[in-house]
Amino acid sequence: MPPIPIDNGAIMHCFRRCALAFLFLAAGGTAAAIAAVFLISDWLTRADQPAPASAIVVLGGDPTRALEAAELYRAGLAPRVFITAPIRARFEQRLDRIGVPYPREEDLTRQVLVRNGVPDSAITLLGRDLVSTAQEAAALRRKLGESGSALVVTSPYHVGRSRLIIGRELARERFRVLGSRFEPFPDPWWGDREAARNVILESAKFVFFVVGGRF
Repeated sequence: MPPIPIDNGAIMHCFRRCALAFLFLAAGGTAAAIAAVFLISDWLTRADQPAPASAIVVLGGDPTRALEAAELYRAGLAPRVFITAPIRARFEQRLDRIGVPYPREEDLTRQVLVRNGVPDSAITLLGRDLVSTAQEAAALRRKLGESGSALVVTSPYHVGRSRLIIGRELARERFRVLGSRFEPFPDPWWGDREAARNVILESAKFVFFVVGGRF
């Protein structure tokens, strides 16, 4: 059988078409990534407007979020404040076992509230050993009952995901999510090391939640 002739011109034409298609796809992906960089912070941080509610909720993660909660309480927007007791980190548990004192987050949150004008009698523990925003949302639903409403306070970069998660437990009109004004979120966020880390981690947590993760 004679050898099959190779059409070098056709091969080069196919190569050029494939290369052009790859470049178009790469350019499209790059454009989408750039757009995401500019848009993600807006979705993460877009807070609701405060309004009167049954309670103010300080989500776990940063005791200084209580500064915003105290402002809302002093403004008369709610008569009580719920705080959470997150599960102790493993290093904290190790310190507990050897008797080295390390402050509990809920104790620090309570101190911040009291020092900023919230009576201790107005502070209620929402739940203990909570491991995720999803567990906090479920505890909030149980605490509020059928008709209560809440102003939920968290960090600016955590607003969008918190709204999504709490919306699985409560009707949208029953809660508002606010980012603490005491925790500034720089613009552009990618120019600040801590903000960039928070945005990247929060974006990963959002994807994890969407695919079924609850931590």
